[in-house]
Amino acid sequence: MAFSASLSVSTLFGGFLLVVSLVVLAASARYVWRASAVVRAPSIDTLAGADANALVRLTGTVEHAVDPLVAPFSDTDCVALRYQVEERRLSFLYVLPWYVTVHEATAAVPFDLATSAATVPVDEATRTVTAATTTVATVGPDDTPPKSIQSFERDHDRIPRSSWWQTPPTGIRSVFRALSIGTRRYTEQCIEPGDEVTVVGRTTNAGTTLTPLVVSDRSPRATVFRMARTSLGGLVIALVGFLLGLFLLLA
Repeated sequence: MAFSASLSVSTLFGGFLLVVSLVVLAASARYVWRASAVVRAPSIDTLAGADANALVRLTGTVEHAVDPLVAPFSDTDCVALRYQVEERRLSFLYVLPWYVTVHEATAAVPFDLATSAATVPVDEATRTVTAATTTVATVGPDDTPPKSIQSFERDHDRIPRSSWWQTPPTGIRSVFRALSIGTRRYTEQCIEPGDEVTVVGRTTNAGTTLTPLVVSDRSPRATVFRMARTSLGGLVIALVGFLLGLFLLLA
């Protein structure tokens, strides 16, 4: 009876692992496939002759925007932007301190892309911005943020001014301070006028304008790796879980 019970529990757990692993595998593979569009899209240097709604890739220099964005932390003029607010917490099994994203957003404005053959109008509807990450400020829980960050946090109610990690109980506060837990990091990825970029998107307005899906300051292959690396980790973990679940079912 004990052997039978042990076998049924093992089988149930193996089946559970298989189901969860398949879900994670499917989600991760889907995102990796979407990211691979950066290298799958044909490379062109002009929209002339491109089909309507065609997925294409262009490389060129960002020219001026009529109404540029202003990055919220550094006040830098840019045409595409991704920014993050991260907080150092005990994140991995509540044991290891790590920076956890508490807020992030992407924004863009229309700009012109100068390729070797033409100047291509690019719309603002950017889904992914990939650029060099700049840490604008690192603010401890007892420090006063720069004025630009104070203004940003006042204008964004969804970002709490403080969290439990910044104001823990007195008994563990000294340990948290020693580990820099509660420290916030403010980062930006900015695409600025004059940058060499890769833009992947679909042609619109009868092939005269590009609606971007990805704007990146990296090569196509480096962009794919940057976009897919988290999902690649998910694929590896899911594959290990799948093999373990299969072993438990067959053992």
